[in-house]
Amino acid sequence: MIVAATLALASTALAPQTQQADTAINLSEIVVTGTRSVGEARLEQSAALTLIRPSVANRAASPVAVDLLRDVPGVYVQQTSAGQGAVILRGMIGNQVLYLVDGVPLNNGTYRDGPGQYLATIDPEMIERIEIIRGPASVLYGSDAQGGVVNIITKTHQFAGRQSVRVAANGSTANMGYRTRVSAGAMGSRWSAAAGGTIVSASDLRAGGGIDQDPTAFDAFGLDFEFRVEPDPGHEIRAVAQHFRMDEVPRFDRYVDFRPPAIGRDAEHLFDPQTRQLGYVRYAFTPSTGGLSRLEATVSLAIQREGRNRIRFLDPGISDSIRTAWRDDVYTPGFSIVGSNDVDVADRAVTLMWGGEFYHDRLDSRGVEEIMTTGTASLIVRETAGGGSIAAGNFPDGAHAERVGLFLAAETYLIPEIRLEFGARWSRFRNEADVGVDFGGSVENNASDVTGQVGLVVIPASQWRLAVRLAEGFRAPNLYDLTRVGPVPGGLAVPDPDAMPERSLSVDFGVRHLTRRGAVAFTVYHTRIEDFLDRRPSTFQGDTLFNGERVFQGLNVGTARIVGFELEGLRYIGPFQARADVLYTKGDQETDSGVEEPMSKIPPLNGSARLRWTLPSHPLWIEYLVRWAVRQDRLGTRDLMDPRIPEGGTPGYVVQGVRAGTELRPRVNLSVGLENLTDELYRTHASGVDAPGRHVWVGVSATGVL
Repeated sequence: MIVAATLALASTALAPQTQQADTAINLSEIVVTGTRSVGEARLEQSAALTLIRPSVANRAASPVAVDLLRDVPGVYVQQTSAGQGAVILRGMIGNQVLYLVDGVPLNNGTYRDGPGQYLATIDPEMIERIEIIRGPASVLYGSDAQGGVVNIITKTHQFAGRQSVRVAANGSTANMGYRTRVSAGAMGSRWSAAAGGTIVSASDLRAGGGIDQDPTAFDAFGLDFEFRVEPDPGHEIRAVAQHFRMDEVPRFDRYVDFRPPAIGRDAEHLFDPQTRQLGYVRYAFTPSTGGLSRLEATVSLAIQREGRNRIRFLDPGISDSIRTAWRDDVYTPGFSIVGSNDVDVADRAVTLMWGGEFYHDRLDSRGVEEIMTTGTASLIVRETAGGGSIAAGNFPDGAHAERVGLFLAAETYLIPEIRLEFGARWSRFRNEADVGVDFGGSVENNASDVTGQVGLVVIPASQWRLAVRLAEGFRAPNLYDLTRVGPVPGGLAVPDPDAMPERSLSVDFGVRHLTRRGAVAFTVYHTRIEDFLDRRPSTFQGDTLFNGERVFQGLNVGTARIVGFELEGLRYIGPFQARADVLYTKGDQETDSGVEEPMSKIPPLNGSARLRWTLPSHPLWIEYLVRWAVRQDRLGTRDLMDPRIPEGGTPGYVVQGVRAGTELRPRVNLSVGLENLTDELYRTHASGVDAPGRHVWVGVSATGVL
């Protein structure tokens, strides 16, 4: 795949560090996610990179973590419900975008080909920064990184002394909700320890025009612990444990047919629970001399627990008497090692990045059908070839998958004006499950690939950078593609045990211009995907319907092509900071029969702009914000059958807001905002819930010594 040579622009705000811009970027900073090295600023890298450091204001305006990525260049946010959220990068979504938490994959084998709710299981108050690769990164990160990578780095406790406590709280009138977090820690000369907890409560979300979206309420809580020790200079061990649970999160698009009061397909459809747990121990070695620059080894255990409760409508307004409950728990132990070396090759300094990883997914899956009139419950099972049975939720119990990868990349300056990057990865994937004789029997799907990339950055003048990148991409089919049976927009998904990997080739070209008072970056990109996996209307046991629902199946339908551009700019004018970005994406796919149509869930032409004024003599800022999108009426087959998208496409919109913030005293910050000033009724394309109407939010944070 190709990663675009773009520079994600924004800037270090004029205000103090505690009140920096929500997408503050210092171009001399390094995004580790972008190269896995420690040596070069993002301005010099061929990849399109963004670094987000959420402020008090951005956290307060963001009910879930995905909201932090709104107004970020090259990123489009989709939300199926108020307690969910996914990003679209380069026209790709779901298991084509890799999510990491502290460098550990959030993705596992159950991630679907459409929007997921998984980013909502990350507490926004815990996030120190978000590093984004806009475009493919398969060489460095393997499968799922075709559209890009989102690496969420959680923060350590903000110490104000050897023992300190931090409190953060915010609330919004959009859902009459609140989020409160308290953390405390202690530190010594070579160690630190901290623990924290978060409570979240959100009522139903009110959309523009006074529309109440019932049900969209949810509750959540989180706990986390961290211990760090430096036994010797250059050596660090960090142990982290994180737990976040959301209860009774409605999937709103199943309750309504696009918008209330139209009735949807289900009388009940809840994620309960939606839990993420992560524990890891990381050893980092940074030598003071020698060719080795850094070595990092991580042992991790990620657990995701997902329950779903569903009651269908047999006819509009007439509920089924059966409640179906699924529970899918995924346990993913893993190990990774990453290093970098500085070596001399033919009298030229070369930085090598190398590493590998191993992750293994194991599923515990159960399903129950309850007759509500009698309370009688029975397990959902699938018949095996030997005459026995196997329990099943959305997936067959006992399914498992493993993924292994090794990579080597290098970067060097051919001459002072030309920087070269290149690399390769070997990957292997193995999926095994018994999906039951009715759905294909015993499944064993293996895939492997060697993936390469090359990039150049040319420096024609001190203020200019030209970048080009050519890269291959690879996404192996996962357990979702191969084994899942469950509801999808428009019907029911059945597995495709014979799915093949997707392979892609991408090229980007970027131009960046940086001055003392501003910057601009423009990137164009083109991606071609072979054996494109797409969910298509299909048949099951010779019928287009199964249990009264339309059958869908993930199939290698042919090729897909995505083209687009990202434009972003920044300008300082006295005490004012102006920033704007524009995103355009066009995606088409062609089936083996030669039929061409638009890809699904492709964002419309959209963008945002901000104008911030900072009081020169006081840490006070005021900001005007506008978001916009044109109508999206280029719809694929899946779009036409998706109740989240109205007939004729998603209407365009223009919404405005005003924000302000200040530092009341050292380490005490306050932010307030008035959003959607005109109370417009709108939603982002392919979302299942309308965005908040006119509302006020407020956020405060304070750090003190115990």
